[in-house]
Amino acid sequence: MLTFESFTGINNVLPERRMSGADLITALDVNIGLTGEITRRYGFTEASDTCHKNIWQSAGYMLATQGSELVALHPGGARNVIDPAIGHSRIWYCNLPDGRTTYTNGLIQGVTDGVTGVDRTVRAPDSLGAPDVAFGSLFPGQYRYHLTAVRLSDGAESPAISSEPIAINGGIRLESLPVRVGHAINVYLSGQDGEGAYLAGSTTGSTFEWGGANHDLVLPCRTVGAQPFPVGTITACWRGRVLTAVGDALWASRPMAPHLADWRDFKPMGASITAIQPVDGGIYVGTDNDLIWLAGDTFDQLAFMPTKRGPVVLGSGIAAPGDRLKLGDGTGGGAAMLCIAGGEIVAGFNGGQTSSLTADRYKTTATEVCATFREVDGIPQYMAVPQ
Repeated sequence: MLTFESFTGINNVLPERRMSGADLITALDVNIGLTGEITRRYGFTEASDTCHKNIWQSAGYMLATQGSELVALHPGGARNVIDPAIGHSRIWYCNLPDGRTTYTNGLIQGVTDGVTGVDRTVRAPDSLGAPDVAFGSLFPGQYRYHLTAVRLSDGAESPAISSEPIAINGGIRLESLPVRVGHAINVYLSGQDGEGAYLAGSTTGSTFEWGGANHDLVLPCRTVGAQPFPVGTITACWRGRVLTAVGDALWASRPMAPHLADWRDFKPMGASITAIQPVDGGIYVGTDNDLIWLAGDTFDQLAFMPTKRGPVVLGSGIAAPGDRLKLGDGTGGGAAMLCIAGGEIVAGFNGGQTSSLTADRYKTTATEVCATFREVDGIPQYMAVPQ
């Protein structure tokens, strides 16, 4: 049995000849306590003999892939197929405040409540149909009409498509509207001069007719000018918005509308994004070049501040409690994050302050990991499994 009178930690930076008897180059299957004590790591208990990958803990259920299926596993053994053909690629998840979870592999994306899965976006209607005249009370003039698709299961509404101005004298009838299973079409009309978009009604069929008065048009369309939220990879939730990485661009959804985005709500990071981790007062974004601190409380006013910590390993960014992470001679506080930057394990705290937890002692050459933070018997542990 190997014993230590004192143990200073793992060190793979110094040459072996310069190490003391209190250093280790590597340590397998052990836990290292808060005062340097070494204990044997607990063994594993098999929960299932089926191969699971892309495991994620959601609110009351677990998501995983089995073969090409994405499934939700519930306490008690219930199993629901969320996506039957998502494939074998890595999946990125994000837990939403309402208990649902988004998922994406960069090509296929969706959102689930643990029972069923639907597309994260709602596609706009495929066509405008054909307008015709009808009886009604609208003032004579030029009008535009706008169509949106509304998913019946959750009420999510697509971006709007808009017509050219058409002459209306009384009412409007729309024919050959695109019918989509599980969706309705909301029809909006502009004012007499073609400006604005106000709800006239809804239909699940291929025709719609309306002949009300102008003063009946009061509920505005909220999705005019919106676009579907882009299919990205790394995903996080921040201040009611969903954030995602699309190459070197950080995109933000509309507040409380994870399926919609506006054309202006993205920020170029200068290099491919490898981590997104919000904390109080801003967002840490890892890239192939550096760990970036975006300071601010609103997306359009975030200030770009490089930390000079070096390239961030893909998948290494995770949330952690600040009071369990070393900062100077004490610990931090509030929400914090951990990642691998410049080969070192780096903690990021509220306000943009960062601290290397392994400086001059340990470096890794990993290029992609699956990471998590946990506590075992009061010992905080950062785990990063190479992929």
